[in-house]
Amino acid sequence: MDNQNEMKIYEELANHTKTEIVIVNKDGTVLTSSKLYKKGTNFDSELLSEIQKKNKIHKTYVDAETKEYYFLSGRSIELNEKKQGGAFVFASLDSIHDSIHKVKNYLILSIVVALLLAAGFTYFVSRKLSKPLIDMEIVTRKIAKGDLNINIKKLSNDEIGSLAQAINDLAIELKDYRTNRSEFLANISHELRTPISYLSGYASVLRKKLYDSDQEKEDYLSIIENEASRLTLLINDLFELSKMEERKIELYKEWVDIEELIEGVMGKAKLRADIGNVTIKYEPQKNMKMILSDGMRLEQILINLIENAIRYTDYGEILIKSRVIKDKIIISIKDTGIGIPSKDLPFIFERFFRVEKSRSREMGGTGLGLAIVKELVNVLGGAIEVKSEVGIGTEFIICLPIET
Repeated sequence: MDNQNEMKIYEELANHTKTEIVIVNKDGTVLTSSKLYKKGTNFDSELLSEIQKKNKIHKTYVDAETKEYYFLSGRSIELNEKKQGGAFVFASLDSIHDSIHKVKNYLILSIVVALLLAAGFTYFVSRKLSKPLIDMEIVTRKIAKGDLNINIKKLSNDEIGSLAQAINDLAIELKDYRTNRSEFLANISHELRTPISYLSGYASVLRKKLYDSDQEKEDYLSIIENEASRLTLLINDLFELSKMEERKIELYKEWVDIEELIEGVMGKAKLRADIGNVTIKYEPQKNMKMILSDGMRLEQILINLIENAIRYTDYGEILIKSRVIKDKIIISIKDTGIGIPSKDLPFIFERFFRVEKSRSREMGGTGLGLAIVKELVNVLGGAIEVKSEVGIGTEFIICLPIET
């Protein structure tokens, strides 16, 4: 125990481990120098007595002078089974506490920084996601109030971009609908004004007896009757077209013989064709198939098209053909009439559209016939197209499924 080299080794070890190592002999004299005990001083008698009784101890120790806390670990030193003193290691708890506090502070700082970063990222993402949605809400509210001249910028190709495009399409469709509705109401007003004016005017003449003869009276009554019929026809056509557009029309499907149907329609149109010196011919394909469809609606389509051809053909011919292509039946109605200018062809199926307005009114047309034809063809699952040259004639081609 008195070996100086060994004591220096303990002191060096204490410096490296940042602990206080105190070696004492059996008398309680300190053999090493440390911060707590100087070499040659007396060690704490209670600790020495406790180590001699228990051989080893582990406890908290408070320095009486500095009030610094230490963790004490002690063990007795024995030689030839006799206690010769003890070795005590004091580890400062304050430095450990400081380290723990530093770690705690670092953790708190890390949590705060992480929360701030998360909040910033969340705010950025939410703004990026919510701004387009807020813009869309503003636009849709403007659309609801009738402002349709607006457009949302499509900034991405994801779901939000698709939603923006859908809102833009909705605004365009609503604008088109508003324009069409305005034109439709204007056309209805115009079409109703003429017969109502005739009815009102000539009824007033008759009521006031402002006619010179019975023949003139009969003429006025005839005009009133014709205009009333025209008004009834117009209202019926409007009602029919409205049902078709709302898909409220009922279909009664059955197997229909196309040849028989066309020949029946030709028989009904023959009288009007003869009056206009128009010849109607039919060239069916051999072994024509029957078609599962609504025979009454098919007849309505053909009557409209044939009567329209008669109306615009003078001293000419109307040729009807039917043929089968795969699972479709093609019916064409071609006349040698005045034809339709190319600029008018895109609008030929629109309501109230007329190529020759004066002649259409003279012949009793309502301007709804071809619009009704197109809607009926659509309802039956088919398609219709028109080809025409001015001065040569017009051909309407209907394509219908054999079985729907």
